Amino acid sequence: MARRFVLPQRAQATLNVDFEHDLNEQQLAVVKCSEGPKLVLAGAGSGKTRTLTYRTAYLLSQGVPPDRVLLVTFTNKAAREMLRRVSQLTGLEAHHLWGGTFHAVGARLLRRHAEALGYSESFSILDEADQRDLMRICMTDVEVPVEQRRFPSPRVLTSLLSLQANTRVPLEDLLETRYGRFLEWEELIVQIADRYRERKQAANAMDYDDLLLFWLELLTEHKEIRQRYGNQFQYILVDEYQDTNLVQAEIVETLANTQGGNLMVVGDDSQSIYAFRGANYDNILRFPERNQETEVFRLEVNYRSTPQILELTNASIHNNSEQYEKTLRARRDDGMLPALVACSYPEQEAAFVAERILQLRDEGTELRDIAILYRAHSHRLSVETTLLRYDIPYEVRGGLRFFEQAHIKDVVAHLRLMENPRDEVAFRRVLLLQTGIGNVTAERIWKQAGQQSPDAENLLERLRESEGLLNSRARPGWGTFMETLERVLEAREDPETAIHAVLGSTYGDYAAGRFDNFESRIEDLEQLAIFATQYSSVHALLEELLLLGELYGQDVSGGGRDEEAGIVLSTIHQSKGLEWNIVFLVHLAEGMFPNPRALDEPGGEEEERRIFYVAMTRARDELYLCYPIMKPGGHGAAIVQQPSRFLQELPEPLHERWQLEAEPSSADYSSPHRRPRTEDHDPNVDPIWDDDVPVVDDPWPDDEGTVQ
Repeated sequence: MARRFVLPQRAQATLNVDFEHDLNEQQLAVVKCSEGPKLVLAGAGSGKTRTLTYRTAYLLSQGVPPDRVLLVTFTNKAAREMLRRVSQLTGLEAHHLWGGTFHAVGARLLRRHAEALGYSESFSILDEADQRDLMRICMTDVEVPVEQRRFPSPRVLTSLLSLQANTRVPLEDLLETRYGRFLEWEELIVQIADRYRERKQAANAMDYDDLLLFWLELLTEHKEIRQRYGNQFQYILVDEYQDTNLVQAEIVETLANTQGGNLMVVGDDSQSIYAFRGANYDNILRFPERNQETEVFRLEVNYRSTPQILELTNASIHNNSEQYEKTLRARRDDGMLPALVACSYPEQEAAFVAERILQLRDEGTELRDIAILYRAHSHRLSVETTLLRYDIPYEVRGGLRFFEQAHIKDVVAHLRLMENPRDEVAFRRVLLLQTGIGNVTAERIWKQAGQQSPDAENLLERLRESEGLLNSRARPGWGTFMETLERVLEAREDPETAIHAVLGSTYGDYAAGRFDNFESRIEDLEQLAIFATQYSSVHALLEELLLLGELYGQDVSGGGRDEEAGIVLSTIHQSKGLEWNIVFLVHLAEGMFPNPRALDEPGGEEEERRIFYVAMTRARDELYLCYPIMKPGGHGAAIVQQPSRFLQELPEPLHERWQLEAEPSSADYSSPHRRPRTEDHDPNVDPIWDDDVPVVDDPWPDDEGTVQ
């Protein structure tokens, strides 16, 4: 006899919530607001997720059926957290609610109406790897000339088409404004884009961007579908509205205008920092203009940071002209003033960060509660290597460790090969970067040249003799390749020059076609060359990297006890939505932050200031703003840097300056292979930035200059 198990009916919300007790006055006003379009400006740390989930719970408590509420956000993690909180408040199981990411909700709707778009409901969704594979097929279809090494890779092409879909900018215009290096192949790229769409349709497949584009098409081209869901979704709530692109904004605003305008969008215009991937700042800034009679709410009570940190962040963001005025107010007790720390060089900046971290750990701070943030991944090199030397465990958020990245390994492989011609791993890596050389040809050349060479000079000679093994595609570039290796060999005693020899070869063309973010990768390599100036030879540089455990991609925790969680290294973009007790911002100098390329874009400086604001608001208790006064300029020179304009505009009473004082023994460069700079800067210089900054013997120039 079968055992019976009865599933309880949980479609009805059972609330036991004290809204007045659980919410502050501003949050409560949002939760219990009337109908119509609502814009909720939720400052950092103001409890916006709590407000959204309580708003959903309130609607359900007023008798709104669960399937009449649509709750959308951006990441799977955020969506799961929101639905979990709503379930806790209401007793409803998550599947009774219409909620999730834009893409998840879009896929759910498209399954129901795929036939209206020429698809079947069983359509496949292509992940990023699938997209690249299909793009590779399309490139073959249109007969991309294989000898063109600078032609964009499948990865770059999928990124380009994704940006075009999210911004709705014509492909030709996008090529001209953002991908000018590929303009010569415009006609071919347009053909590939057309072929890509055709093949997706033929394969009954959609990519991630299609989930949004086709959702919008259902609403704009099929009146009955628009009417159905406009009537169903009586209330629409959208999180992180400042991060929406044009397609996402048009989707939710079209739905809302169909059902009477009950659209609540929540976000912080001061944290709009994703323009580079298609986010449209005007979506939140102009929302009241597009949606008449919009009621605007502000959540300004911050539960995260100390009053001192908030005063500084408020002062910074108020320099933006295009924004909604708001002032964050702290609910926490007083803390220390944010510290402004001027350092001599990036190495001293990194040493300060490491020493202060060790102090904080000794005082009881968990390393997991500390973060080091930077504008670009290339800015972390000196910090990362210093943490390794100090045996401080760390993790890199949203990326590989510096020396594990493909482009770094590519360049270092050239150096390794000239140091050890029998290094088969480096040999193959370098060969496979060359046009027309695959694994089979590389194996033949290895057997004839690399396997038999006792030294680098002999290897070069044998490689010249190996030209007969090459096919017609590989031969034109072989001479350039040989010249590059010769320059690397000649620069054995000057690792900076050796790295620039590789950068000055065809590797730049390779990187442009291979990586969708090739500009930042080239910046990484320039930083690697600067880093190399500390070493007396290529051998010394490679030995140091090996001792750091990074050169061969070993799984190194950065030292410390295995069970000890490490500090976090992260770009500011990757840190958004997170928080730590202690935050160090590094490399806050002009030319580094703001990003020089961003300043050429309309509204670029204000977006960079929003990035700075996001970084500062990650800190709960202590905030350190660090910048190097000098940076290596190559070949023994040093360049004087101005502090970031965002530091210079901060009011003096809202921060305190820390003066670094180094003991005489600090001149020890911690490795017998590291060499002192030709110009030793006095570490005891008063770290201020007035025009008459004092320096031993010489005053610094007012503008950026070179000190010999």
